[in-house]
Amino acid sequence: MNLIASIYIKDNRTVNVKSGDFRTLKVYPKSPIDLIKEFEDSGIKEIYVVDLGSAKMHEKNNFNLLEMMSQFTKIKINYSGGMRNSEQVSNAFINGANKVTFGSLPVYDKEIFLSCLTTWGYKKIVLAVDIFNKSLRVNGWKYQTKINPISHIEYFHNKGLKNIKVTDISKDGTLDGPPLALYKKILKKFPHINLTTGGGIRNFKDLNKLKEIGVHNAIFGRAYYEEKISINDIKNYLKK
Repeated sequence: MNLIASIYIKDNRTVNVKSGDFRTLKVYPKSPIDLIKEFEDSGIKEIYVVDLGSAKMHEKNNFNLLEMMSQFTKIKINYSGGMRNSEQVSNAFINGANKVTFGSLPVYDKEIFLSCLTTWGYKKIVLAVDIFNKSLRVNGWKYQTKINPISHIEYFHNKGLKNIKVTDISKDGTLDGPPLALYKKILKKFPHINLTTGGGIRNFKDLNKLKEIGVHNAIFGRAYYEEKISINDIKNYLKK
């Protein structure tokens, strides 16, 4: 299973929020540049960068920071946050992203999202399925829809989509453990997707459980920042 470290950014700083709630925002002392170099040294091959300012506050995408991060490391960067049109997607790739993840655009404009799939290729585009109370939530997790997550995945999977990131919002940033039953349900329905999971990871026991049920990629974040997972833990895990 591929380990993916998350870095949430706001105003050029590393931050964290619980379940997408800005009232819980916490700033961490290490810069995104320092962190990405740290993760590279540990053996991590991919990071998930969430541009919170763009995702939740409709600020301009921080492509300057994205470019700097890409120049300081060989780690592949999966960039997410406020991707609302093809020009923004193009700029993300120009400034160093290896993948781009979308949550709201596939809901509001399926045609643009499908156009991105054909333009950039299925390996570079990821569908974010962010779930709260069994339905999709969009607009930086601020707006609750009535869209069924399974139906949403099925629509784009039938169009050839391969990469899907699933997050149970109630678990994100909580250190409460991942929603294994949800992931099992999705993997049973779509056994051939490249599933990335995010939210709730506390320790390597959780990561092993995800691996056992067939998860391909697991994003961790707060467990590292709160020192539940160490650099040595990561190095030892990746050696196995």
